Amino acid sequence: MLHLFQSIDRARWLGIAESDRTRAIDEFSTLLDALAREEGMQIVPSGVIGKADLALIAVHPDLRRIQRLTQEIAATRFGSCLSTVYSFLSISEKSEYISTTGDHARKLLDEDGLSPDSPEFQRQIAGFAARMGAYADSRLHPQLPGPDMPVVCFYPMNKARGEGRNWYALSFHERKRLMGSHADAGRRYANRVSQLITSSTGLDDWEWGVTLFTRDPKSVRDIVYEMRYDEGSALYGQFGPFYVSVRFAPGELRDALRL
Repeated sequence: MLHLFQSIDRARWLGIAESDRTRAIDEFSTLLDALAREEGMQIVPSGVIGKADLALIAVHPDLRRIQRLTQEIAATRFGSCLSTVYSFLSISEKSEYISTTGDHARKLLDEDGLSPDSPEFQRQIAGFAARMGAYADSRLHPQLPGPDMPVVCFYPMNKARGEGRNWYALSFHERKRLMGSHADAGRRYANRVSQLITSSTGLDDWEWGVTLFTRDPKSVRDIVYEMRYDEGSALYGQFGPFYVSVRFAPGELRDALRL
């Protein structure tokens, strides 16, 4: 998964003849449309508010295709007027803290008082396994939301490694407990926010990237604000820059970026 944030060199762009600018817009729009139709490729173009002009999110299972994509963009007429403000490379993964059927079985036994040989226990376990299997697959093979969620927020983050608080010095059990609480807070926004967390350890300067798709900016504000009070974030969360943008279709390139 690549997040690419770029700025337009307006002086250079406006120095190009108007007929050439029109051809450049058509060329870049055609590229975006072809990428959106390419098998295995997911791409979301958006207009950034404040920190850049253009954002592109690209997802593809082959790293080589992502590398070539960056060069295809740079090789266009419009691409020659773009400079990269920020980029972030990450991969999808299944969280190591995901709840297991063993975790759920202990809950059914200890909290719900179900007998392990009861039909209800077996039904609950089977349902849980199916749900978690689907969730794990969605983390490994993410499908980006459609245009009905036009507001996009991206930010990178780390877990603290300071002398006073070091996430990686905690036991796995404690880290899983904290991440469980964090996930509970996020699930309360399931109908308002589509959230994608990808891993960048060893690939970029931060450990994770968080991408939020919503219908309105208040949903972004609400979920980030609430999760800051989560124990895992309040004590161990470190956050990078936030980039907020609004999606547009390939044919809307001229109007979205005022070209």
